This record gives sequence, structure tokens and C-alpha cells, in this order.
Amino acid sequence: MIIKSLKVPEINLQLEALLRRTPEQHPAREKMTSDYKMRSAGFKGEERLFYYLSFLDPKKYWIFHNLRLSSGTHFFQIDALLITTNFALILEVKNWTGTLIFDPHFQQLLRIHNDKEEGFHDPISQARHQTNQFRTWLNFNGFPGIPVEFLVVISHPSTIIKTDKDPLSISNKVLHSHHLLYRINEIENKYPQEKTDPKEIRKLCRTLLKKHNPSPSEILEHFNVSAEEVLTGVSCPKCTSLPMIFHWGKWHCPMCMFSSPLAHEAAIQDYFRLIKPSITNWEFRSFTHIPSPYTASRLLSRMNLSFKRNKRHRIYEKSPE
Repeated sequence: MIIKSLKVPEINLQLEALLRRTPEQHPAREKMTSDYKMRSAGFKGEERLFYYLSFLDPKKYWIFHNLRLSSGTHFFQIDALLITTNFALILEVKNWTGTLIFDPHFQQLLRIHNDKEEGFHDPISQARHQTNQFRTWLNFNGFPGIPVEFLVVISHPSTIIKTDKDPLSISNKVLHSHHLLYRINEIENKYPQEKTDPKEIRKLCRTLLKKHNPSPSEILEHFNVSAEEVLTGVSCPKCTSLPMIFHWGKWHCPMCMFSSPLAHEAAIQDYFRLIKPSITNWEFRSFTHIPSPYTASRLLSRMNLSFKRNKRHRIYEKSPE
């Protein structure tokens, strides 16, 4: 049973919005583009993993994607978490291509791709650390005694995995996604006895959802972009140019002549992702270039956004995840 489904990570959506609304000549554009490509590749890897997880018995497995939990002093992120009455399994997903050479002695990874060598932190050590943090989390939240295993899943099928040292140890923890179901079966055989019951698992699932803490939005600060540098206006859904012009109930693109009555909805989501998770009528007009407060109020009310009132006006809020 999928408890927390796989969705495009919020950071990916923030980067898409930032790339739409940052001038081409901005000094951070190259870094933004690089980060977006890396995170998009990571999400594609998780999508490949999702296919294999869909074969698991939904009555035996409770599945979470992209959990962010606190160990008390630090937050830790889990790409995929599988829970059964017998054990829990953490999956660290990597969508790397090329040749991967694991070096357990120095706890590092060397990737060779397009004749270029790159060094990375050892994902085995990373997953082991996540496992220790999750064990601590389970004990602190009243769920002791559940064994926790981990695997590093290389989702790209053509990636070559190598090691010159301790190959058995590496192969026990690192695998391609097409081999995942077989390895999960091995772990099932390792833990034949139930450690808890379904009622307690359901309680654990509720606690995990309650304790999930999405990463706060600090993307402008991360790339050293000021709010004043963010390009305003409604972006054309067809050609992406800015800004569209609102006239007679529709948004019109002066570049490609495309029109839409709902193009402002994407602009509001960009605002929520880049500026702040709430907006007033005046802020909406300033961001979308609408002169009329009455027109702005009508458009905002049609979006079914939640809102609160201060002494003078409504403050519309981003919907929770």
C-alpha cells in the first residue's frame, strides 16, 4: 500500500519557476540549470524504482516516497521507505550513468562518464547513516524493535558497477533496480518472524506522515537572487514569454497570440514557490500586471484558495502539500 505517493519534489518545481523567472544573464543561471538537471535525473530514477515497487503485495508493504524526518538535532531524507510487520527497508536511489567504482576503504565513489572522472560521497555510507538515524527516530517515537535494512539502488539500467575491494560487501548493498524484487525476497527470508502487528504498523504510518517535515523554501537565498530580480507577469503556457496581457476575461500573448482564461494560476504558483506562501490582492496585481483590484479579486476567488483576513483585506494562502 502506498502511504506517501511519489510526486515531483517541490524543489524541482521551484527550480522550474526560478528558471522561468530569472534573466538569462543572471550569474546564477548556470548553477540553477545544473541543479535542475541533476534533480530531474534523480526524480526519473525514482520513477523507474516505482515501477518495480508496484509489484510488491500491497497487503504486506507500506510504502513512503521522499520522507524528511528529524532525528532530534538534524533532519534526514529518505528516498523510499518500505515497512512490513517483519522489517523496514530504506532505499537510497541514484540515477547515475557511466561507470561507478566503489572504494569502501576511503568510503568514496568514483564515476567515469564521457571520459571525465568525478568523485562523490559514498552512497553506502550515506544510506547507513540514514538507517542509524531512522533507528533512533523509531526508538524515540515509540516503535523499538523493528529491524531496519538499507539498499543503494542504481536506477539507470546501463550503468556499470565496479569495485576493486570487498566485492561481496558492495554487491550485498548496491544493485540495479531490476534486481530489487529478488533482493527484497532475500531480506524477507532473513526476517521470517513478525516484529510487530498491522495495527501498530498503521500507527507508525500515521506518525510518519505527521512527522514528515518538507524542506523550507529558501531557493532565492540559496542562489543569491533577490525578490526584485524575479521576473513578474503571467507566462505564456505555449511559448513561455512574459508578460501576457489580460483583456476581456482572457490572457493574451503578444508574441504567439495564444490566449487562455487561466494562465494566471501558474503565475500564482510561481509566486508561492519563489516569494512567499501567501498573497494579497495588491501583491497579485503587482505580480501579474493587473491594474484593477476588482478583476484581481474575481480571479483570486475563482482559484478556491484558502484565505484569512486582516483588518483591511484577504490574504490568500498556498494549499498544503
